[in-house]
Amino acid sequence: MTRSVAQQVATRGVVVLVLSLAVVGLGTGTTLHVQRVRALDQALLAAAHGHAHPEVDGDWEVEDSEAPFDTWIVRRGDPRIPLDAVREVIDEEVAIFLDEGDERMVLLPVEDDEDDRHMVVAAAAPRLTLARTVGPFAIVYVLLSTLVAGVASVVLVWTVRTAFSPVRRAREEAEQVLGFGQGARLTEEAPLEVRSLLVAINGLLERLDTAWATQGRFTSEAAHELRTPVTAMLGELDVALRREHTAEEYKSVLISAHAEVQRLARIVEALTALARLDAGEAERGRELVRARELAIAALDREASSLKEASCSVTMEVEEDSELEVNAALVELALGNLLRNAARHAPGGPVVLRVRRVGGQAVFEVDDSGPGVAEPEAMFDRFARAGRARNRDRTGLGLGLPLAREVARRHNGDCTLQAAPSGGTRAVLAVQA
Repeated sequence: MTRSVAQQVATRGVVVLVLSLAVVGLGTGTTLHVQRVRALDQALLAAAHGHAHPEVDGDWEVEDSEAPFDTWIVRRGDPRIPLDAVREVIDEEVAIFLDEGDERMVLLPVEDDEDDRHMVVAAAAPRLTLARTVGPFAIVYVLLSTLVAGVASVVLVWTVRTAFSPVRRAREEAEQVLGFGQGARLTEEAPLEVRSLLVAINGLLERLDTAWATQGRFTSEAAHELRTPVTAMLGELDVALRREHTAEEYKSVLISAHAEVQRLARIVEALTALARLDAGEAERGRELVRARELAIAALDREASSLKEASCSVTMEVEEDSELEVNAALVELALGNLLRNAARHAPGGPVVLRVRRVGGQAVFEVDDSGPGVAEPEAMFDRFARAGRARNRDRTGLGLGLPLAREVARRHNGDCTLQAAPSGGTRAVLAVQA
């Protein structure tokens, strides 16, 4: 549909107006015609009475006609009056009105004082047609209605275009937005209905700007994090290829390269998981699974990390809830919490607790590490605790942000707290 809203509203408004005027005109014309006919009938009846009783003076004329009333006493065989009508008047002793040709007439029964018989007095006048009663009104009404419809069409088009001028201004402003991150917003001064749309669009632009900034920062950090293990591997391999080495030296290089490949694999896995979350995969592929099963799968997933860190693991299940979740993502998030505990509290005990709080299944991971000074800062992507960024190359700074994103996509959250026994407690809650 290529017609403008103003044209559509004007067209439909004029159609409604014309139909309304037609109904009003038809109703008014019908009322006028009925009133004129009733007035004529009353005048005819009065004229018949006047003829029957000449002692009452009266000069009667037909409305919308210059001809006077024609009154007479009906005689037997009168060709102007149907015989059946005369009989009906005498038998019923009631006046009747009838149309004969171009005349409207009334037949009135009266009593003859001389011989005590009934006779019939008739009064006739030209019949009032629609052309006579409504014709002038109809001509004037049609002309005025046409004028009103034309003026209304122009006013409607102007009104609608004026009302939509904020939309046109918003379109022009939107055309000036050449990219995200510029802080450009649409003017919100507009009628209530249009303003709600402009506010929603500005909210969308705000979210897009935020997402653009986050994506830019994330891309920059990701590029740096991916470049680090690749650069380290290339450097070590270049050194190893410059001259002959012993088997132990080659083994050391391979072990170092293997560690960097593992780190690179974890970065790719985390970035892939974040991309899956941003694509809405957490809302798809959900299945029914027990909370205890997720905890066991996460422990199996991180068994090697926990073993390398010499951490003793204890699992406590207070209540095993049935969950409808994306099991792979929740398992990955819980595994990240276990890996963090192993990295920050090597050689210490790790407790994985499964319980239920209200309508949520809660996974708690307690470690005996040094704790975290600023827990919320750890949920920024690529953030690491303290000086870990410089001295600990095993951390990615993606585990906690990924865990929180997974939890929130399952109507829950991920937080860091101080463990009652010292260290840190990581809490992952999802809707049960």
